[in-house]
Amino acid sequence: MKSLYQGFLRFLKDYAFNLLSYTFNYPFVKPWRVNFDITYECPLRCVMCGVWKKKVRRKDELKLSELKRIVEEVHEWGIDHISFAGGETLSRKRKVLELTKYARSKGMRVDLITNGILLDKATAKKLLEIGISKISISVDGATKKTHELIRGKGTFKKTMSVVRMLSSLRKDTSANTELEFTTIVCGLNFRELVDVFYLMEESEFDFINYQVIVPDNTFSLPLKEFYKFYDRSLWVKEKDIPQLRRISKKLVLLKKKTGKIRNTRAYLLSMPEYFKKKEKFKAGRCIVGYSYVNIDPYGFINVCGFGPNLNVRNHKLKELWKSKRYKLTRIRIKKCKRPCLMLCYEKLNFKELLEAWLELRGWL
Repeated sequence: MKSLYQGFLRFLKDYAFNLLSYTFNYPFVKPWRVNFDITYECPLRCVMCGVWKKKVRRKDELKLSELKRIVEEVHEWGIDHISFAGGETLSRKRKVLELTKYARSKGMRVDLITNGILLDKATAKKLLEIGISKISISVDGATKKTHELIRGKGTFKKTMSVVRMLSSLRKDTSANTELEFTTIVCGLNFRELVDVFYLMEESEFDFINYQVIVPDNTFSLPLKEFYKFYDRSLWVKEKDIPQLRRISKKLVLLKKKTGKIRNTRAYLLSMPEYFKKKEKFKAGRCIVGYSYVNIDPYGFINVCGFGPNLNVRNHKLKELWKSKRYKLTRIRIKKCKRPCLMLCYEKLNFKELLEAWLELRGWL
């Protein structure tokens, strides 16, 4: 009972300090996670993604020694959670393996997000032996046709072979690594969201995380470009909203029954409203400026295209976090008009955060 009260008091404290931070545009909190975009290089040309279109400047990417120094800073700051994304993270296998080993030696949680295309058995085995905390594989359809509409020809067979290989290797090595599907939600695949859940279960993975599509995942295009995106097949159209609403409710029931859906109940139920309201959709006050740091392959911190465009090569991360330029970025974020349900960006909504806390304990 004591731990329960302590947990609830910690929740109230976190909420209060985030509210203070948001109100005064100053971080009275530290980020709960630091993400490294290891590279923008990627072998796929996914239809919803703009990252692969970026020019890759391999020589300018953070070196392994620099990445280790930053991880050390993060650890000394008291943050125990990092993640690796891209591009395709495993385009830089050696970096990922070495950095994972280094962070795990310090007791840090390390999550890897990958499309799986470059994940061979030897690399997978090393990751499991090192003790990586979680591997998330991108699976965007329960059928070959749907997945490949999004990810490209030949990707479904390869991805599912990697899924089976990971499941088998985990058994053989008795690793404690969490295995997860990450699935985008868009007009091309929303009818298969429940089937993808069952595919995850059949594959003996632990969880699934649904990520609603954003019109621009590079966060560099002006809002007027979003209006063009709404006409594309990737956007769930008005006539399909009732069907998506029914699917969302089914996912909520599956979450309650199995506990294998990472998204909160509020997130799942918000998905139809997101597609319906477009840029008018607001899930709450965005606290990305206080909860999360993303470092690009070249060492720059850029939050959704709003800045601060400061480089960790030249400064301590903790100093940048409290800098004037970061404060200006946080002020700009408050004026953001983009439709957004990004998983990494929490919203300051007491009711929804309380529900999420209760869900983690199986009480809702």
